[in-house]
Amino acid sequence: MATKGGDRAARAWALITGCAAGRPVAAEHVCWAAGKAVGADGAALSLSTGTGAQALVFATDEIAAGVEELQFSLGEGPGVDAWTYGGASLAEDLESADTAARWPFFAPAAVAAGACAVFAFPLQAGAIRLGTLDLYRAKAGLLSTEQLADALTFADAALEVMLHSAHRGPGSSEVQPFGELGEMRAEVYQAIGMVAVQLDAGLDVAFVRLRARAFTDGVEVADIARRVLSRDLRFGPEDPAGFHADT
Repeated sequence: MATKGGDRAARAWALITGCAAGRPVAAEHVCWAAGKAVGADGAALSLSTGTGAQALVFATDEIAAGVEELQFSLGEGPGVDAWTYGGASLAEDLESADTAARWPFFAPAAVAAGACAVFAFPLQAGAIRLGTLDLYRAKAGLLSTEQLADALTFADAALEVMLHSAHRGPGSSEVQPFGELGEMRAEVYQAIGMVAVQLDAGLDVAFVRLRARAFTDGVEVADIARRVLSRDLRFGPEDPAGFHADT
């Protein structure tokens, strides 16, 4: 007899394959199914880049994509914590004082973007941790015990889908980035490499410097990355702020 956990996994995969509608199962189908099962307004799946950052694989809507971009740019949020510490990170009310104190930059920005609750789950199995599955709600509220269990099951399903796609040959089109964010992230990663060389530092340090400059200027990380790639901006250890504009 199937266990309760087995029944839950079977229901999850039934929803996922239903969203796929006969097509090969991909990240988008996991996101759509997870959002529906958990009663979320949207979902996003991001993968680790190996530099301490994550790259968006798919988002169900612009708010979900925006939440991921905020976490990417600010370096804080439930998804960042879920990835860093390897456990679920649940923010049922981003407007609460405790949450604002925990993520002082992300929380108000996410609320302004349309998300009042964010729940993040790592894609992990033992020592393997690939990324996170993040769910958002437009209204604050806790996940029920059943919804939490469902969300964890969908995170496991997402891990399986990502591990499966990682073994496909080149040219697979089953997993696509959301909109133009894939190209934007590619620019950021190129810039990270350049800044690491300029600072004679690691990639994580370079990424922190990019994020800091973006926050200082009030722009997205991708905007700073383009300036680095065009040689309009150069980071240098000799500068107290860690960067200077080329003239």
